[in-house]
Amino acid sequence: MPIQFKYKFRRVNSVIRLKESLGGGDDALIAWWYAGFYKNKKDVSQPHVLVAFRKIISSGVLSDELTHRLLPLVALGQVRIGSVWRNDRCQTEAIFETVKFPVNFTSHSWRFTSFENTVRRQVDPPFPQEMYGLRHPHDKNWLIEFGLPSGGKLLVPCIEFFSRCYGRSGELKRILATYPWQGQGDTATKRFYAPLDTPEVKGRWQVRLRKRLHNGDVVFLAHAKYDNYTQRVAKEINAQLEANYDPKLVNPAFIKVAPWFEGPAELEVEGIRFDDEKSFLALRVIGMSDPMGELVLRARENSRDADNPAPEGSPEAWAGAPERRLQKHPDIIDLTGDLEPDHDGGAIEIQDVDFKVLGEARAVIDIKSAQATTKAGARGGTPNLSTISGGEAYGSGKGVGYASIHAKPIFESNGTLRDMWDAMIRLQQTQPKIVQGLSWFTFVDGFSSNTTPGLIALEPFGDDDDVTSIARRFPYLDPSVPSLRGILVTRLIVRDGPVYIVEIMRRPKKILTDDGKIKDAEEAFQGMVFRLHSENQLIPWLREVMNRIRHENGVFKRLTGSCPGTADSFSHRLSSQLPAGCLPCEPIVLGALAKLKGSSSSAMPDKES
Repeated sequence: MPIQFKYKFRRVNSVIRLKESLGGGDDALIAWWYAGFYKNKKDVSQPHVLVAFRKIISSGVLSDELTHRLLPLVALGQVRIGSVWRNDRCQTEAIFETVKFPVNFTSHSWRFTSFENTVRRQVDPPFPQEMYGLRHPHDKNWLIEFGLPSGGKLLVPCIEFFSRCYGRSGELKRILATYPWQGQGDTATKRFYAPLDTPEVKGRWQVRLRKRLHNGDVVFLAHAKYDNYTQRVAKEINAQLEANYDPKLVNPAFIKVAPWFEGPAELEVEGIRFDDEKSFLALRVIGMSDPMGELVLRARENSRDADNPAPEGSPEAWAGAPERRLQKHPDIIDLTGDLEPDHDGGAIEIQDVDFKVLGEARAVIDIKSAQATTKAGARGGTPNLSTISGGEAYGSGKGVGYASIHAKPIFESNGTLRDMWDAMIRLQQTQPKIVQGLSWFTFVDGFSSNTTPGLIALEPFGDDDDVTSIARRFPYLDPSVPSLRGILVTRLIVRDGPVYIVEIMRRPKKILTDDGKIKDAEEAFQGMVFRLHSENQLIPWLREVMNRIRHENGVFKRLTGSCPGTADSFSHRLSSQLPAGCLPCEPIVLGALAKLKGSSSSAMPDKES
């Protein structure tokens, strides 16, 4: 009997074609469920995942028959649950509800469950299959179950959690699933960690990434190296697969994938509510919080970023490597799991859906060697590619390049004011030579280094003050309540003395995006950066700022000429090319500091679009 599916769809821009894996033709197929692992008979370096699809019969109607396809593990970030494929390309995806949940990853706060397991235990199933039907009422795929304050539960399929939450690259998942953690021969640890070229330092976790891994993998890999719990969980991925693989390749292997760190966490997911809306089935993971812990020092194997180049006569690195890493790819490119990449085939970057880092991101410092030990080798040519693979390179002449697939980490915004403060904290942690000290200031508390900043509230105008109606409303963040707007005053100690940055609270608002969706936003104001001829001038100058900014409707540029020192305003335009792990406002803070090294004039507009 056909299944009613009352969800809307949005367009998806995808360059990947899965011709060998799908073969769906003109039928529209919606990815429905991840249904276990198989060994790959043709390329043992990349396991297969069995993915169940339903045929879309008409608008809002799906077939009750499930069609299964074997896909390479690294393709799961492209074949999200709810994605719709026609002619082997993704065209749209279902729009499920998005919710953020506080959870606890400590072992006693969650458990594994499955339909088969609950049948054996004679307890209620994980969720009602009339809500989201599977092929078997005794489905063996494992889910992670978290208790919720509502009295309900959050269910996350283990394969989805593995695909999205274990690092950011497909390569990391491929290694965990393919190789034993350690021992003789090829191991996961050898493929993850290049030898350090600096000694271990107590209280700092150092990871030197192998060249195929992405910078966003480093937090997971740091825990897998230094945290016994994470290492035990990581080892179990390959161990479970090897123990559960069917040698006849008839039945899939079902594995349990645990959260890889312990303690409180947040998950943002998309899915379906059930149990009178108390419970939630997460079909897609959007983001997760980082574990807190030691400072992570990140380096890379064969990085050219060294203080001193390699001397003449040094051995060559990556001799015969392609002339360049391809940054652009054809309109359509085939992703295969049946062929290995050629050694000289070049590489193409493929982006999975962005991964949102919730809450406070883990502090990571990039370090470079003092002395390069290798020089660039002679480069090979870069052929035109139409097929790519995520497996191990083998042979040449097949015309297959390497698929470097990864999700870009993006960071949750807490509003521009708080994002700027968080960026200053991160710069003090990761670039202490630039930001040597940091504090915030209020007239009541003075200077404080508490991580939660204090704000100075604007004073409302008196009833008899002769001001415009706009200016009269400005001191209030919400004139209907009313609640007062505040400003954040921060002091950064840099090499040549203190610098102050001032930010103003913004009112929230709603905007309409290009695709017709309503999105949360806020007012757009510039910030102000200044330094003083004398620190005794700080309080009088701030009182002048607090008074005049109300009349100027938040436009700091109109105040900078009165500063008893040097001042400038600055914009908050976000860069689209952030290094992995860099908070969005870090370049803005550095840019504000740089304004005081040159001209104090600003060509930025008063307000930002």
